[in-house]
Amino acid sequence: MHSVGHEVCNFTKNRGFVYGYVQPVGEAINIDKLGASRNDEKIEGVTVVWTAGPTSGGTVVVGWYEDATVYRSLQPIPRPNAIQRKNGVETYRVKALWERSVLLPVSNRHLLIPRAVKGGIGQSNVWFAAQKESEQIVRRVIKLINEGSTDLPDVDQVTSMVEGNPRLVAHLRRERNATLVKMKKAEALKATGKLCCEICGFDFKLFYGAIGEGFCEVHHLLPLSKADGIVETDLKDLAIVCSNCHRIIHRSVPMSTIGAVAKSLRNHHG
Repeated sequence: MHSVGHEVCNFTKNRGFVYGYVQPVGEAINIDKLGASRNDEKIEGVTVVWTAGPTSGGTVVVGWYEDATVYRSLQPIPRPNAIQRKNGVETYRVKALWERSVLLPVSNRHLLIPRAVKGGIGQSNVWFAAQKESEQIVRRVIKLINEGSTDLPDVDQVTSMVEGNPRLVAHLRRERNATLVKMKKAEALKATGKLCCEICGFDFKLFYGAIGEGFCEVHHLLPLSKADGIVETDLKDLAIVCSNCHRIIHRSVPMSTIGAVAKSLRNHHG
């Protein structure tokens, strides 16, 4: 969502309301799929989620209307405000009270919505998320609406890298999945009896003593470079790393590989 066109107008306040525009395939939104009768022109009490595609790729949730009214066909805005007039917006398909609308700041637009996968968004601009395969996505969106934005993982990032980059945020959040981290640590301890960085060999317990026991960071080897799809993570996709090496990996764009950082370390120290 930027500052021009229909997008910004979907969240501009007009006499206590917001008027949302979307162009479906064909002339009308099939509100029958929302529970309307065939002869109904509108249906009320709908939660409408708005998405957009940031420059970094993917499709993310940018905001929503709660308790909205969705119209089958285009409706004229009674009195377009200055922003709507400036952008040539005179019609709408969705209406809600301004106080029931939320436009997320760019830095909180983290939730990726899959495309080109079963249960994800298709070619149409209107998605009903009615398939069984869509349930997991819907639960994530509902959680976002109910709880607000989710926290970023505990990894240093340059603000400009995180802001507007949902794939990077999703990658970092995946690295902080408590269950996966625990499982990866257990796997490494069973195999080697210790938690050593796979790049530099640093061992927190050996260096810090008891306070370092069981500590390390876990890095996901595969960036979310494709897709907006839901990605299942296997333990072989994770690596044990120290905090310093982890931050060096994420310092470059695109993200460095474990092998590249290890080679640089060897070259630097001979």
